[in-house]
This record gives sequence, C-alpha cells and structure tokens, in this order.
Amino acid sequence: MHKSPFRYTLDNKRYHTLNYYNKTRYGSKVFKAVIDCGLTCPNIDGTKGFGGCIFCDGGSGYFTESRLSVTDQLEAEHERIAKKHGEVPIIAYFQANTNTYAPVERLREIYESVLAYPYVKGISIGTRADCLGDDVVQLLSELSEKTDLTVELGMQTVHEKTISLINRCCTHQEFLDGYNKLKD
Repeated sequence: MHKSPFRYTLDNKRYHTLNYYNKTRYGSKVFKAVIDCGLTCPNIDGTKGFGGCIFCDGGSGYFTESRLSVTDQLEAEHERIAKKHGEVPIIAYFQANTNTYAPVERLREIYESVLAYPYVKGISIGTRADCLGDDVVQLLSELSEKTDLTVELGMQTVHEKTISLINRCCTHQEFLDGYNKLKD
C-alpha cells in the first residue's frame, strides 16, 4: 500500500497528510459532507464589521441546503457522495460562515446531532480564531475525545495592513490567541 519514499503519505508529500491518516485509520478515502448550520459571522452581523471578508461569498458550501436541518443536509450529502463513491466514511464539514459563533448549548446540539450517524467518522469546523470562547474550546475538547475533530482557522496574512485591506476584522494577535487556545 505504501509506495511513497516519504513516511506518512500515500501521495509523495514530505509531511503527514490527512489522506494518509484517514486511509490508514478507516481503510478508505474519507469524504467531507458540507453542512450549513445557519450561523453567521461577527464580520457580517455588525459585531466586528459588515460585508464579511473580501473573499467571503456570504457563506460557502456548494451542495448545502441551509433551509434543511443539519441532519437532513447530512443525509442528502451522504446520498450524493454514496452515488459516486459507494459507502465511504464521512467527515461532517461545517464550512459556511463562523461555526463557533453561537451559544455553546446550540453548538453542542449541532455537532452532536451528526455523531449519531455510523458513517460519520469525524467533524471539521471552519471558524474564526476570535470566536473561541473558553466554553466553546471546552466543548471542542470534549468532542475531540469522542471523534476525530479538526478546526480550520483562517489566517490569510500576518500583516495588519493586509488584514485591514481584506476586511478580516480579526488581528494577527487574535489569531495567535485562538490558535493557542486550541493547541492547549
């Protein structure tokens, strides 16, 4: 199975790839099921800014139907992926907007609702580093004990001038603080 000259990769990368981890852990490629749980962002709702970052298209997730419940979206994504790839493991991918920007009780309900599905092997959460309160980090810690968890933090630049230009409304120091909370 392993033909690469580099350890921890199946596709000739010089680093430990997520693809390698997933294939060796689950025995097959793992697909992300994109889910829009209907949250917003402090850079959209006026808390920190308006209009979102320069690259924001009002959320994302090309296959999502945000009018559906999280579990209905998961089922639809599972069907879509299974039609093309058969029964494969899935990561519930919360991509649209800021997926830790809600009261922790609501976040717990959202995240735990997808873990009831046997084909869901993990959760991936896209968020902002300035939306990681201590209660949210505690929830993420609890989730990481139950399932494979990844948290995606956007860091487009370390330069405050560029951060202002792209309207990120989150300083580099705020990014570092959020990153360190997650790491700890």
